[in-house]
Amino acid sequence: MLSTSDRDKIDIYTGRFEQLRTLRSNWEGVWNDITHYILPNRGDFTVTRAKGSPRHDLVYDGTGPWANEQLAAGLAGFLTSPTQRWFKLKMSDAKLDQEKASREYLEAVENILYDHVFNSPHTNFTPQTHELYLDIGAFGTSVMLIEDLPTGVNFQTFHLGNCYIAEGMDGKVNTVYRTYLMTARQIMEKYQDVFSKEQVEVFKKKPYEEHECLHVVEPNDQFLPDSVKSTNKEYVSVFIFLGNEKAILEESGYDVFPYVVPRWQKTAEETYGRGPGSTALPDIKMVNEMMKTIIKSGQKVTDPPLMVPDDGFLLPIRTTPAGINFYRSGSQDRIEPLPVAGRLDIGFDLLKHRHEHIMRVFHIDVMRMKEDGPEMTATEVMTRQEEKMRNIAPMTGRMQVEFLAPMIRRTYHIANRQKIIPPIPGMLKGRGIDIEYSSPVARAQKSTQLQNVTRLLEAFVPLINIKPEMADNFNGDKYFEWAHDLLDAPEAILEDKEKVKEIRQSRMQAQEQEMQKQDMERAASGGVDVAKAQSLMQGAANQ
Repeated sequence: MLSTSDRDKIDIYTGRFEQLRTLRSNWEGVWNDITHYILPNRGDFTVTRAKGSPRHDLVYDGTGPWANEQLAAGLAGFLTSPTQRWFKLKMSDAKLDQEKASREYLEAVENILYDHVFNSPHTNFTPQTHELYLDIGAFGTSVMLIEDLPTGVNFQTFHLGNCYIAEGMDGKVNTVYRTYLMTARQIMEKYQDVFSKEQVEVFKKKPYEEHECLHVVEPNDQFLPDSVKSTNKEYVSVFIFLGNEKAILEESGYDVFPYVVPRWQKTAEETYGRGPGSTALPDIKMVNEMMKTIIKSGQKVTDPPLMVPDDGFLLPIRTTPAGINFYRSGSQDRIEPLPVAGRLDIGFDLLKHRHEHIMRVFHIDVMRMKEDGPEMTATEVMTRQEEKMRNIAPMTGRMQVEFLAPMIRRTYHIANRQKIIPPIPGMLKGRGIDIEYSSPVARAQKSTQLQNVTRLLEAFVPLINIKPEMADNFNGDKYFEWAHDLLDAPEAILEDKEKVKEIRQSRMQAQEQEMQKQDMERAASGGVDVAKAQSLMQGAANQ
């Protein structure tokens, strides 16, 4: 029997859910069109299709789906490449961050996160981020849950059609209501004790019938920082059965918001984002209609309508290969094709211009190098690629804020709780840790600084021959440390500062000993010469 408190909670949560559903309703028409033309395999919004039914019946031109896939692949390579390091940890205190002990600890944590989480097939990170990038390009909003499972960290991207979001005062998403389906058998396996005997019998009669459930994650009104009880954590987590006999399936909480909800571009006063898909949708619809017209025109040209006389031929007319048609002997009438003046070239020219515009909207010109054009050196190719990545940096900035940063923090929190990463050293306890991005996009932005310093040195070095004292303004050690940090080089290649000091002292001692040796040799050689001169002078005096 459902208790009064549980009934009140269900009424509160379902009431809020209906409010969020109403607020989202205006978006669903556009998202439904985007699904049909750009991401047909992703799911449903206003129209629910049967599982296994065809989903490409409205797609006559594949430019939209292809462009979105290229954008997703480019974002994966630019932001979370599985072959490159795309973030690093650093201490908030710049002086403490330079300490070798802190750098070694942070690099060890980075290695564990890369090896055991982001590059591990068990966490599902790579395929789920690809789905997230597909959603962000098409709909402008995507939803990913980072779960804390007994087996470790797990990533899962959910279809936007099942998710309803809300923002906090800071403009960040802190509320997600997500609907999902469970079969009666699945419910019985985990939550049988929650339901009455009558409902259990209903489940047993139709074990594979699907039932709608709701997962609520939002700020906890009963948050108690010092409490160890799961329901008193900062974010509440409630699973609700929405069938005839509503029930709370599970109730707990989170210390850190478990969802990441990046948005490609967000208009003021709106909660959901807008992506390239919504911008390109009119053109995508147009090219689909144009392609249908071109297909019809091509069919008319290649298989034109026939002109058949109303008398003289025996029906039916056979138009199949090697078909035989009988006509009255002596008749001069013949079956002839109807002339069709089709200009397919004009249709393809118009289609080409629309294709180019769609690809620009999805930033394909940034994601891919041009295949035609003059040959370039490796340096020129690298320079152009860096320029393109700098151009896309504003578009990926929101992704860093709303996707990468909360995802890394949530992952670090789970890894620390599960003791996957080593305990933080005493000297670093209570100190803040920041995230620094080192993805290809971030490195491209930093490369401008390195190029500026390189040009300075190129102009500076020739002047040293004229005024050697100018070299006193250049601090080689600081330049090396700055370049090492800028290029995100590993700490393992660095020598300990004390060791560097010892090496330099040994080198100075060796140089001083060599100079003393040379002075002694010159002094000894000079003494011999003096003795010879004195002997000659004495000989001359005797004469």
